[in-house]
Amino acid sequence: MRTLLPPPPPSSPDYDQALASLAARILYPNPLPSTTTDLPLYVLSAAAFPSTTSVDYDALVPYVLARLPDQDSLISGLEYEILFFAHPGEDGKKKRPGWQWHVQTYQLLSRVLRKRLKRLWIVGAEKWIRVLVEGVMVIGGGKGRKKVVFVRGMRELVGWGVSLEELCVPPHVWEVERKQRRRSLNENGNGWRRCFGVGEPLPYGESGGVRLPRVLRETTAFLLMDECVKTKGVFRINAKAIDVEVLKELYERGQNFVVWQEKNTVLSFPHWKNGIGNVSLDELEEKDGFDVHAAAGLIKLWYKELREPVCPPSCYQAMGKFYGTQSVELEPWQLADLLKADAEWTFLSATARQILRLHLLPLLSRVTTFGDWNQMSAYSLAVCFAPALLKGPDIEEDMRMIGVVQKLLEAMVKNWETHLAPALGLNNAAFDEALRLPESIADREDVCEKDDQVTSWLDAQTNGIALIDNDGITACSPDNDGEDNMGPPPLPPRPRTFSDSRSEESRPALPPRLRSSTIAEFPSSDATSSPLSSPKDRSDSSVKRKPAPEVQPLPRYSMVIGPPSAQQLPATLEHIPFYNSVEIPEDFDGLVPDALLPDYETITESSGRGVIPRKPVPEKSSARKEP
Repeated sequence: MRTLLPPPPPSSPDYDQALASLAARILYPNPLPSTTTDLPLYVLSAAAFPSTTSVDYDALVPYVLARLPDQDSLISGLEYEILFFAHPGEDGKKKRPGWQWHVQTYQLLSRVLRKRLKRLWIVGAEKWIRVLVEGVMVIGGGKGRKKVVFVRGMRELVGWGVSLEELCVPPHVWEVERKQRRRSLNENGNGWRRCFGVGEPLPYGESGGVRLPRVLRETTAFLLMDECVKTKGVFRINAKAIDVEVLKELYERGQNFVVWQEKNTVLSFPHWKNGIGNVSLDELEEKDGFDVHAAAGLIKLWYKELREPVCPPSCYQAMGKFYGTQSVELEPWQLADLLKADAEWTFLSATARQILRLHLLPLLSRVTTFGDWNQMSAYSLAVCFAPALLKGPDIEEDMRMIGVVQKLLEAMVKNWETHLAPALGLNNAAFDEALRLPESIADREDVCEKDDQVTSWLDAQTNGIALIDNDGITACSPDNDGEDNMGPPPLPPRPRTFSDSRSEESRPALPPRLRSSTIAEFPSSDATSSPLSSPKDRSDSSVKRKPAPEVQPLPRYSMVIGPPSAQQLPATLEHIPFYNSVEIPEDFDGLVPDALLPDYETITESSGRGVIPRKPVPEKSSARKEP
C-alpha cells in the first residue's frame, strides 16, 4: 500500500530542488483571489506534467501537494479553489500514469484537504479526462462530484463570472485557446482599443505630461535587461506569430499579469503591485513566460499598427527631395532640427517626434551598445524598423521610400548618444525613469478608446468631407429675442443656366404622365376633353397639345403582299416597313386565287420586292378513306 509522505524541508540534504521547481510549474497560487468566492485560487497546468519515463510520479506528488494550504490553515477553516487547465503542451500527449494510480493518489489525500476544496474548475478537458475525474470522484465517495465544473474554454469561463484579467495563465494555455478559437476573445463587436492603433499613442499621465503606454514600457524594460539585450539577433529573428497575437490580445484586454522569461531572467509587472488586493509575487518567477523575441516582435507590431504612421505619405515628397540622393550627407544639426518640439520646419508630425525622442531612438541606441553580443548594428536596426514606420495606400510608393527612411533612421541612431540627445535635453536617466512602474495606479494601465472616436489620417483622405445632419436643430430666426440657436444655414440660390433665363410664365407646363390603360379608356381626340391634357391645358391657357392620332389595327401576319403592280397601302400602314430577302421570279403567278388576295399587295412601286404568297390550305374532304 502506498503512503503519501510530506517532502523534506528545503534545508534538508534530501530536498530535491529539481522536483520542487517542476512542482512550481505544475501548481502555483494565483496572485489574486477568486472573483466568484474571494477564496485563494490555485492554478494547475496539465501541460507542465512530465512524462512517466523521465520522472518518478510517487516522488513528485508530495512536492506538488505541498504547494496547497497547510494542514493548520485548513483545520482553522480556510477554503480554496483550483483552476485546472487540461490543455496539452507543445510536445503533445505524453506517457501519463494509469487510472489506477490516480484513484490511489486521490484516496491518499487527507480528508481536510478534500473537504476544504470549494470548487474545481476544469478547462478544456478531453473525454478521457472527464471519464477519469468522474470515476475518481465516484470511487472516492461521490460527494466531490458537485464541486467539479467542466468548461470548454476561456469564453465559457467568463460566463461563470471568472475575470480573465485577474488570472496568471501560462502562455501555452493562451496559445491553445487562440488556435481553437481562431479569433481573439476581444473580437466581440464592441470596437474598443487600448494599446494598438489608438488615436493617442502616447497617453497623458496624472502629472499632465505624456508617458509611454504599458505595452512599450514592459516590453522595453524586459528587452533591455542584461541577458535579454545580449541575445543574438534580438530584432532580426522573428518570434512565433501565435505568441505575438496572444500578447496583443492580453494587452488589449488589460491583462493584469504578463510574465516575461528568457533563460534565468524573469520580469513581471503586476497591475496591483504595492496596491490593492492579496498579491503574491514570489511564485511568478518560477513559471514559464514569453521570451525576448516575442517582446521585440510586439514592439515592431505597435509601430506598424499606429493609426498615423511616423512617416505618412504626405512627407514622401519632402523626404525624397532633400534626402533621396546618395550624395546628401546628413549632419547632426539637421537631424536635431527635425526632432525638436519647436522646429521651424520638419516633415514629421508632433506625435511622431515625441515617439522618436521618448522611445524609439533611445531604445535602438541602447541596443547598438551591445552589438558585440547581439550583432545588431545601426544599419540592421534601421532595416528591421523602416517597414514599420511606413504605411500608405500605395505599397509600391512605400517600397521606394524605405531606402530614404533607413538612411535617416540609421543616421539618427548613430548620432543619438553623442549629438542628438544632448541637443534635445535628454539622457539615459530620463529614459530609464520612463520604463519604471508608475507610482500612480491610474497610470499603470491605459484607457480604452472607442474606434469611432478618432478617424485615422487615411480615412480622412479617402472619405473626403463629412456632412453633419442638422435637421434636428432649430434654425436661426430673427424673432428669437437675441438667442443664438445653432441651426442649418440657408441654402444659396440655385444658379440659372441659359435655358433657365426665360421667365416662369413663358414656359409651357408639361402634362402629367399617364398609364397606357388610361389612354385606352379615352380614345377621343378632342384636346379639351382628352385626359392626355393637363388641368392647365383645359384652362384658358393658349398652349394646347396636339391630339394623338387614332390607333388603327395592324394587319395580320398571315396576310400576303402581291406584286408591285397592286395598289398602294392605306395611309395608316404607309410608313410600316416590310422586308423580304427572297427573290420572287417574274413568272410567279401565285398560289393563292386572286379572290383571296387583299386589297393592299405591295409596299411601294419602286421597291421591286414582294412577299411570297402563302399557300392556300386545302379543304378537308368529308369522305372517309376506304381501308
